[in-house]
Amino acid sequence: MATQNGTTAANLPVLIIGAGSCGLAVANGLKRAGISYKVLEKDDSVKLRSDGKERDWAVACHWSSPILAELIGPEKWSRILEVQVDPNTPTPELDVGKVLNGATGEVINELPFPKFYRFLRSRLRALISESIDISYGKKLSSLSYADDGTSVTAYFEDGTSEKGRLVIGADGSNSKVRRLLVGAEKAKLKQLPFNATFINASFTREQALFLRSYHPLATVIVHPDNMMSLLALLDAPDADKPEGWRFCFYISWGASVEEQEAEAAVMGARERLTQAKEKSKVYADPLKSAHAWLPDDHEAVYWTRNMNWDPSLPEHAWENHSGLVTLAGDAAHPMTYHRGQGLNHALDDAGKIVKLLSTSKGRSQSEIIDVYETEMRARAGEEVRLSEMNSRMLHDFSRLQESPLMKRSLAKGSIDNPQSEPTETA
Repeated sequence: MATQNGTTAANLPVLIIGAGSCGLAVANGLKRAGISYKVLEKDDSVKLRSDGKERDWAVACHWSSPILAELIGPEKWSRILEVQVDPNTPTPELDVGKVLNGATGEVINELPFPKFYRFLRSRLRALISESIDISYGKKLSSLSYADDGTSVTAYFEDGTSEKGRLVIGADGSNSKVRRLLVGAEKAKLKQLPFNATFINASFTREQALFLRSYHPLATVIVHPDNMMSLLALLDAPDADKPEGWRFCFYISWGASVEEQEAEAAVMGARERLTQAKEKSKVYADPLKSAHAWLPDDHEAVYWTRNMNWDPSLPEHAWENHSGLVTLAGDAAHPMTYHRGQGLNHALDDAGKIVKLLSTSKGRSQSEIIDVYETEMRARAGEEVRLSEMNSRMLHDFSRLQESPLMKRSLAKGSIDNPQSEPTETA
């Protein structure tokens, strides 16, 4: 077990702030390694609210799937089909995704998708939260560090506190831990000049079968008018009832930050739906029909900004207090979603943290966290920049073929710096 400044900290738990996919993956790995931990989550549950108004979404897991399998163990991994958007169809060893011209519907490119899992986020969290020690309603307010360097204490808005050997901030893109470490101004996300309106919807049997005929899971659609879209399956619980399937689709377009903020001040979900329907009129199928079939009072409409935060920038460096605190997942490196890398790098973080804490005998915890952060900043920082470049190119039809998505599909790393991917172990 690692020591810190010569003093054992094995009797104190690792405090994981946030019960998202990254935090829960770390917790599973630590539990399997016999390392004490506690997950502290600000919400009241990992479950979605029962009123059906809380947004759910799918997450892509591909090169990181062996890491997830190792972290959660064979029993949970044997049930991984349960959490996929299509829980009735096993994931093939190799799939091929289509990129369509949004104006004509013609296939521009076909991309190899090795072991392409799409998880419904709510079901993934439900599975990997099983048998995990989670305290709910814990909104972090501050951190303090022992003078002797052996412990850190997390304080919460409900007046409680927890002492641990290490705090891992896995509390998402608007991380409180990140704000505490670098200050509110430096922790702010970088807003990019494009935005999107997402829509979740079900359709008639015939309509659902038509939409899914393009690809069972997801179809990328890029429009010559410099718009980018995705049509994807969100949930198909019953293979024989297409009318019960849910789809998620979006149109993303360029807009200055100032334009985005001006629209956000006056547009709600109804106005965003009208706007998306209007933009969809220049599309061919399947996206054109998907929007046209929606009633004008459809409610599951979600407008989003595109934002990121690069942990490798010098101005984003943080003090880890001799290995007492660090960041992981979206708290450390939120990135744009157009190449589906976010969850994969979050799981890579989780795997590396668990491996270092469980195998680095003779090293101080300060050394362990320095090793983790050095690798994570370089790896994930590159992907933040690569994903931003990819997003910009996907919104510029003249540069589409040079984009990382078209050149590398979903592979880890860049053409100039390809990174080794883990192999299947479970």
